Amino acid sequence: MGIGTAAALAGCAGGSVALAQTPRPAAAEPGQDVAIERGQEVQVSGRDLTVRYRDLVSDSRCKPGRQCFVAGDAVVSLVLTEPGRGEHTSVQLHTDRPGPHETTYAGTTVRLADVTATGDRITVHVS
Repeated sequence: MGIGTAAALAGCAGGSVALAQTPRPAAAEPGQDVAIERGQEVQVSGRDLTVRYRDLVSDSRCKPGRQCFVAGDAVVSLVLTEPGRGEHTSVQLHTDRPGPHETTYAGTTVRLADVTATGDRITVHVS
């Protein structure tokens, strides 16, 4: 095998290693708000916990530009995972009554702070 062929193969091998790596989730600092796009997950810094925004389950909130008698409620589905233990749970959090606004899992409280009008991004507070 010539030097050029060996260099080309080495370059290909290096490229395949980079493709095999998965990107790390964004970090969420305890005590702060973090925005999460639908389908995205964040790792809670210093804890064995990730929070994934699965989907907008329902949305009866008053639409922008309309006048409503009640604010309505948006319900989102989250998956909370302890990667080190291989355990997870699914929860639904609400923006308004009657459902829960927050949950505690793996010693961390996750509170739903906001849902965009389109429902494709949420803001949670982790503590």
